[in-house]
Amino acid sequence: MTSINIGGENAGDAFYRYKMPKLQARIEGRGNGIKTNVVNNAEIAKALERPPDYCLKYYGYELGALTNYDKKSGNSIVNGAHDASRLSELLEGFIKKFVQCYSCGNPETVIKIRKRSETIELKCKACGFVSEVSAKEKLVGYIIKNPPEEKLSKAEKKVKKAEKERLTCAKVPCTCASPPSTHPTVALSACHRVKKAEKERLKELEELEKKERKEKKKKEKEKKKKEEEEGAANGDKGAESPSAADEDEEEEEEDDDDVVWLADTSEEAMRARAAEQLSAATAAMVTQGNIEAEAEKARQKAEKEAAEAAERERHQAEEAERLAAEAAEKLALEQAATDPNVWAIRTMINDGRSSKSVAEALGELSVKGPAARMRVLYEALFAKTAASAKLTPLVVERKKYLKAVAADPASQLAQLVALEHLAGVTLADRVREVPLVLKALYDEDIVPEPLILAWFHKDNAGSVLEVPADAAAKVREAAQPFIDWLEQDTESDSDEDDE
Repeated sequence: MTSINIGGENAGDAFYRYKMPKLQARIEGRGNGIKTNVVNNAEIAKALERPPDYCLKYYGYELGALTNYDKKSGNSIVNGAHDASRLSELLEGFIKKFVQCYSCGNPETVIKIRKRSETIELKCKACGFVSEVSAKEKLVGYIIKNPPEEKLSKAEKKVKKAEKERLTCAKVPCTCASPPSTHPTVALSACHRVKKAEKERLKELEELEKKERKEKKKKEKEKKKKEEEEGAANGDKGAESPSAADEDEEEEEEDDDDVVWLADTSEEAMRARAAEQLSAATAAMVTQGNIEAEAEKARQKAEKEAAEAAERERHQAEEAERLAAEAAEKLALEQAATDPNVWAIRTMINDGRSSKSVAEALGELSVKGPAARMRVLYEALFAKTAASAKLTPLVVERKKYLKAVAADPASQLAQLVALEHLAGVTLADRVREVPLVLKALYDEDIVPEPLILAWFHKDNAGSVLEVPADAAAKVREAAQPFIDWLEQDTESDSDEDDE
């Protein structure tokens, strides 16, 4: 539960030692039966050292509402709907009028009731000032009719007990040679008749205990001696008489029995003990203050760290949301700018669908001719390649999709036309990679050598996909080194066959 300083003027003091729980209110019911439950009213009243019904009645008088306090359950009810902030303001007024000292401001006052004048006063235990509460306050009448329980301090209890003993002793006739003094101070400090009777009783008890101990030791000694005699008669030489150490121990115990320990009651000793107690109490107060200050500092640090963490999480969430929105927008724009058929096949490939599924989907596209289908496949596979990436490794990596649609020469030739469209139109800046891509298709047995040569020597092969003539010429110019290597290899094989 959160603790706050008592008194609004002390709210910013981190080292203020008077604390109370922060008021918590819960609105219950509805309609005419709506009410406000002050959940921690009992804890607040305990911190203020006031009865819980005083706080509750003050709320009721100020708000003009009925109140109900159940002592058994501690439920504190105020009729009507009232938020915690409003009740906290009223609680601050109650503290200033009925708790804090009007002189020093400390909440260490005790309510004193003057029945004759029907007024109440607040006596401060810190500075001793007596504050008179205005009789105009409605709560004054309630306090007079329902006074707080009287709580006596240790010193007051001791004085009251001594007075009771004095009155008791006054009824007993004195048999002393010198009668006790009738002075109140002497009577309160000691009654010699009672003390004498008490000392005699204690002395009798001590003598009785001492006698019992001696008899017990005597019996044990006789028993031990008897056992030794029996052991000696049986030839047991190990048994010996009680040692001198045992006798010394018994003597020491007997000596201890004669000692009567008394506290030093001299004036100097009492002053020394009082100074020690005062020093210990002061040290405890300082230590407690340091502990509370450190705890408050740790709490503030934890709250600051929690707030910073929450702020970071909020920024991260906002940034993630912004990036997701940008990615979605970019994806939507890209989809709008891309051929729907290419987008569908690319989505299947990115989702990890099998090459057979991709081939079946490719065959179901509403496009005319195998070259158009291969164009869709090649753009889906290679059109979004990064500028730093090479096409050849991608061809090897995704060869399963190319082989799945290279079942006959027509499909194989259509792949070469699709490559011409890709390198000449879609990725015109990658035309220099054509010979390496052709070699990869050749090495992976996707397209055979005769079809590659046939495609190369047919200049208008790309016209079916509307490849411009100049783009087709650039593609073939780039593919020339690979074609020369193929033709040279073919001629070498022919010469070997002729030989």
